[in-house]
Amino acid sequence: MKKKLGIILKVVLFLALTCTVLFGVMMLTERKASYIKNKAFFEEAKKDHLDVLFLGSSHVINGINPLTLYSDYGITSYNLGGHGSLLQETYWQLIRALDYAKPDYVVVDCYMMEKNYQYLDVCEEGTSEEDIDSSINKLHLNMDAYPLSKLKIAAVNDLIQDQDVRNQFLFDFMVYHDRWSELDKNDFGRFNGKASTNKLMGAEMVYGVKTDVDVYEPCQEGEVFTEQTVGKEYLMKIIDECQRDGIGVLLVFIPFSAQTFDQVTANTVAQVADTYGVPYLNMLQVDGLIDEATDLNDHGHLNAAGADKVTDYIGKFLSENADLTDHREDPEYESWTKLSSKYKKDINNAILDGEELRTELSLLANSDYNSVIYVNNNSPALNDEGVKHLITNISGTSRIDEATDGQPYILINDKAMGVSYEAVGGETLEGVSTSMGDMTYIPIEEKFRLLYPVSDESVNYLYDDSHTEDIQILIYDDNGEVLSHLYYDSLEREYLMNQ
Repeated sequence: MKKKLGIILKVVLFLALTCTVLFGVMMLTERKASYIKNKAFFEEAKKDHLDVLFLGSSHVINGINPLTLYSDYGITSYNLGGHGSLLQETYWQLIRALDYAKPDYVVVDCYMMEKNYQYLDVCEEGTSEEDIDSSINKLHLNMDAYPLSKLKIAAVNDLIQDQDVRNQFLFDFMVYHDRWSELDKNDFGRFNGKASTNKLMGAEMVYGVKTDVDVYEPCQEGEVFTEQTVGKEYLMKIIDECQRDGIGVLLVFIPFSAQTFDQVTANTVAQVADTYGVPYLNMLQVDGLIDEATDLNDHGHLNAAGADKVTDYIGKFLSENADLTDHREDPEYESWTKLSSKYKKDINNAILDGEELRTELSLLANSDYNSVIYVNNNSPALNDEGVKHLITNISGTSRIDEATDGQPYILINDKAMGVSYEAVGGETLEGVSTSMGDMTYIPIEEKFRLLYPVSDESVNYLYDDSHTEDIQILIYDDNGEVLSHLYYDSLEREYLMNQ
């Protein structure tokens, strides 16, 4: 009897050890993108700290910043957008999330509501295998972080037709078991609590600037589509679910370079909103909300500057209509305050580093920094409509357009004092008041310009014989201290920073 008991005990220990090792290997080899994006969601949901959930595609991920929303309005939220997420996946993302969080409001971006196919591994007729594989792969970002459950099985069965592909989501070790050559410190961080996590509450800010504007034929006023699409069906299911649970719903259409059919889709969303009596913000139709020549990272996605504008627009609506608590003075939300402060610090550091000219001009326009922007005569930037538009976005005038025929241009933009000065060609600036003191600018010759404080004419900010770049940007604080001096070669799109 004792011998049998010993054998049973050894078998149990062996199986337990085997399961532990197998579980550890599964954790190690699993791709961490979903864990990184969603870890903070589970933590904040457990603390009942999420008043708003944002749902949708990558338009949401790149277009709404929960930390900006908290910093400006005190509203706590999580960005649950998924790259390439159709509204059927958005629906299941909501259902999964409601197992953990009980928000007061859900904000749904309705991009791609015109899509009329059910399964991500089938898509529309004629879809390439590459695009189908991409669609399946993107689903892992939102799906992997959730443990196996009846709900997850239901979601996978509804989104994926092929059983073999379904199994990849239910038992993702099948997909990730051969990742050994890709492992890095983040993979091992799952075991010691040091794995990377998303610090923007699910959002991903991007910083490129698409300065060329796409022009599409506008749709007819009020034009809608009448087909009952799969996308429309799942949007209605999302609203039904929220209204049953007493959760407020806000439908949005985040702005981007919208083609004609996108505009029709945005109009059609208004019909759904009217049917259910829920508010709808069609931001494609809000004049002046974004500038497509400064606020887009690419054709379909906002950059950080555009995201701040959209987040503020939504935040203003929620603060006025949703009866949400402002948590900024609540010590329980101190971690949110710290994360918001860190984000602002990271943005400021990016401005001072100035790695790319267009990004620098975009970020500078939305910052509190004072600056001097100098463009030498014959600079290729003077023939670059995108760069000139970004500078105009800072100056508020179109004077840089006058800098033709080899004429230089300078802008002193002193936000602390609320003043701005420009000079083109042979114009001078004599003793203008700035936070650096009274300043004088004189364009003596092509390679020798003067910019100096009246109090010390030996200082010349615009001349350094070690630099031949055609664009300079000085950034200074409210006390007049120069924090960064950036040099750009607009032909090579490179920069050097004066240490």
